[in-house]
Amino acid sequence: MAEPQQEVFSFEGVRLQEFEVQGLFGEFDYRIPLRLNEHVTAIIAPNGTGKTLCLRMIAGLFEHRWSVFYDTDFGRAGYTFSDGTVVTIEKRPIPADRDEGDVDASVHIRILPARGEKADWSPRFSDPKRAIHLDRYLPFLTRVAGDKWRHDHSGEILGLPEIVEAYGESLPGGIRTKMYGKVPEALLALTREIDCRLIETQRLLILKDEQREVYYGPPRKARSTLAITQKAQTLKEIISKEINAYAALSQSLDRSFPKRVIANTTLLSAEGLGDQLDELDTKRRELMEAGILDTETDDPVELPEGPLENAIARVLQVYADDTKQKLSSLSPLLAKIKLFKELIDQRFTTKDVTISKQNGIDVFFKGNIVPLDKLSSGEQHQLVLFFELLFEIKKNSLILIDEPELSLHVAWQKKFIGDLINIIKLNKFDVVLATHSPQLIGRWNDLVVELGDVYEGEYSEEEDGEK
Repeated sequence: MAEPQQEVFSFEGVRLQEFEVQGLFGEFDYRIPLRLNEHVTAIIAPNGTGKTLCLRMIAGLFEHRWSVFYDTDFGRAGYTFSDGTVVTIEKRPIPADRDEGDVDASVHIRILPARGEKADWSPRFSDPKRAIHLDRYLPFLTRVAGDKWRHDHSGEILGLPEIVEAYGESLPGGIRTKMYGKVPEALLALTREIDCRLIETQRLLILKDEQREVYYGPPRKARSTLAITQKAQTLKEIISKEINAYAALSQSLDRSFPKRVIANTTLLSAEGLGDQLDELDTKRRELMEAGILDTETDDPVELPEGPLENAIARVLQVYADDTKQKLSSLSPLLAKIKLFKELIDQRFTTKDVTISKQNGIDVFFKGNIVPLDKLSSGEQHQLVLFFELLFEIKKNSLILIDEPELSLHVAWQKKFIGDLINIIKLNKFDVVLATHSPQLIGRWNDLVVELGDVYEGEYSEEEDGEK
């Protein structure tokens, strides 16, 4: 079977063009050129050779998670951008005369911008002189040692650098700067250009307290919620926001309606006007079926029989133009909901998924509603992942996905990249994914970057069954 043709569409802004790392674990050298025309790059490698760590190192630069580089055994990492900017991060020997309290001073960053002067910087992590009562600000953490805390939900043991990087926005200002030093403006400007997110597809629970404001009261236990439940609430809020904007636009147009009717001199024929009204009725029905508009909203207009008087024609023409503008304001949301529904319907063959203003996402089985927490882990993964990619990712983002095949049966794996490309057409972002699955790669061999000596035959046409 011939390779699928990729649709090329342009992005605005700077994009990561290539990542390379030398001396990973003291033995591996990797170069990962991103497939910028196709917008999807798939990394495959034998187990234990660092493909997941490559994603974390990419995310570490953009998220300023310097502990990733302290904790990783590597020699040099390089980031090349589409505008010619180059960033290098080197691991250097620890100075023998380092200041007391410095944990490590071996990470050195150099920024060579496409425009402007180069900048050099070392994020020097230093322990604070006094203990920080993190559990006062982050109640889902419990101190288990002098410089270690346990995440009450996941059980993960975290050090101070990891906590500051992950939850710094919920801590008193200046802690990160005091610990690492001030990030050069050249690096801040570059990393602001690209919104980078590492998606851990296996995470189905979200701590509500992780994203709240600084809390100065006594410590309290964190509350958790299913990620899919949060996504349903988020979709409800998105629809509400768009409907409010739709209502505000309607009010604005209504205020100037009489003046525009009087000023209107361009009239369509009765037939042309009828066609335009029919198109609007079709658009309105789509919005109702998508759960955006109520079924009683804006009843369709029926034209009177016979020729139209000019006065009536002027009113209807302006009405049609206004309605088109109002409904078009909902088109981006409609396109995302339609694709979301299409992708989920293809997978939930025994269940029906509906979108509503009331609940966001409803799932039915044989006419009975299914609580979201009763869905299988695979179903939840698909709902959460596709929702994030369609509704929560900013344009020109760089999305890193580690092993998206988790909890997916083979049929879903084979569809994943094709569906991902359809999502990218709407949202315009780049994806780098790491996978073990030959079924997920399927016929998309042109997107693959192999790290090291991948087992011969592991991604062969015979196993794929799609060739």
